[in-house]
Amino acid sequence: MDTNMTFRMDSDVKAEMAAICAKLGMTTSTAFNIFANAFVRAKGMPFAVTIQEPDALVSKESMLADTDQLLADFASDYKRMAE
Repeated sequence: MDTNMTFRMDSDVKAEMAAICAKLGMTTSTAFNIFANAFVRAKGMPFAVTIQEPDALVSKESMLADTDQLLADFASDYKRMAE
């Protein structure tokens, strides 16, 4: 059963998120559902929540590789859930 959720966020962040989601071929609703499923599976944040120092920033290549892996994991989870 589907349900609706309403919350507030910065309009610039929302617009940027929508643009990124469109490039990934998904809606923001899909992105939030991916996050919610990962949150439930991890029983908390599905990623480390830390304060990064400027010298600890991740390279673009590393971030894209991590994103590819996360999307592959989520795709397999959705495929499994659809069966």
